[in-house]
Amino acid sequence: MDWEKFASTKPCNAYSIFCGVLEYRESILEEVKSGDTFGFDGWKMHVNPDKIDSEKIIKGFNRFYYESFVNSIFPDIEKADAQHFNSDFARKTVRLSKKIDETVPVTINQGKSEHVFNIKFEYMDLFFFPREIVFYCFKCDLAGFSYNEITLINNYFRNSGVTEDTKFLYDLLSFIKPPDNTQSNRNSLSFGNKLKVFSLVELDADITKEEENMLLYDLGVCAPIGSAAGVNSIFEPSEEYYLELIEKNRISVFKNWSALTLLDTFTGLFQKGTLNNFVWENGYFNLLYLQSLYVKHYLFKINKIFYSKDANHQKLEDEFFEFNKYYNPSHISYNFLPSLIFERIRYSLAIQSELNLLKEGIERANQKTKEKSDKKINFILQVIAALAVFSVVWDVSEWINKFFSGDTTSYNIISGSLTIVVLIILGIFFFRNFRKKS
Repeated sequence: MDWEKFASTKPCNAYSIFCGVLEYRESILEEVKSGDTFGFDGWKMHVNPDKIDSEKIIKGFNRFYYESFVNSIFPDIEKADAQHFNSDFARKTVRLSKKIDETVPVTINQGKSEHVFNIKFEYMDLFFFPREIVFYCFKCDLAGFSYNEITLINNYFRNSGVTEDTKFLYDLLSFIKPPDNTQSNRNSLSFGNKLKVFSLVELDADITKEEENMLLYDLGVCAPIGSAAGVNSIFEPSEEYYLELIEKNRISVFKNWSALTLLDTFTGLFQKGTLNNFVWENGYFNLLYLQSLYVKHYLFKINKIFYSKDANHQKLEDEFFEFNKYYNPSHISYNFLPSLIFERIRYSLAIQSELNLLKEGIERANQKTKEKSDKKINFILQVIAALAVFSVVWDVSEWINKFFSGDTTSYNIISGSLTIVVLIILGIFFFRNFRKKS
């Protein structure tokens, strides 16, 4: 394939949803729930050609996904089974939408070149979750751009977040104040140091499977098209790294599409006419991808708190137990494909390592608490044992004194002598124990 020529061609369809995370004050959520939505509307399904009620679509998810999993993202829909409903989590789970539908010129520098792209912003969604975590997601229609331009735009937003050209996005989010007055959400409009990118591209050309894998890699890492093929040597991956990603992070079930899920991006590549936006955006993005992002950030945040100096380990452990039961299901769907996609997304986000870190921390904290408790109990038992020994000493002294003389002076001498002997023995015992522990 002539990769340089292909890079300048355009796909049939392409769009990207960029996701960032903020932390908010609880008072903000209370204001939103009381009706002040700061210019946002109630949330709805954006891909809905038949104008079906959003609640009906969400309830319809229960035909394909376990109800407990659906309720972790959409807990305010009337439930058929109360056991899958957590009122505390539901109270802190709120969704809002803002239709943007504007084309905005965005300037992107590439080396010494400057590009101005007229990008259509379709909407912004806000997803409030427990632990004062809110995700914002904005969708960009990239159908009119070439493959190279798509990777350039995705890379720009992924690394830059909200810029001067897209200041209107920040203005929409300005009401979300951080919990700490010393912080500023202007500097934290990203997940870690990057936005997450959920990007779907529909091909307008027939390519081989090997070429598809290479294109999928370039789109996934936001590199110039042809990097995986070696056309662009600066961004060409090592053979080992490329093969590892294709083997472990690629999803390939049907011939007409494949996907690559990485730490910062999820990329789907579809043959012409096979991209089902209703399923991918409504289901796989809103359920699988967004839920995984929340779990990832929640675990990151709790781990950070857990290892802080003033952490209440018992309270955090109790909270984590409820969270793990509600948001970390072992199975999510009656069908194999959503389960497979979900599993690969979690693998790419390294969610299991965050879980393991927190579990290990909880186990160590419990062990330390147990050791401290055991030390206190042992000390109390030793004191009781010592008092018992002295009681015996005094009883024996009184018996010996009565047997020989019976006067007070001899009793004092006998009890004092026995007490000294006992103190010497106890001193030797405690000294040896101290040496063993040190």
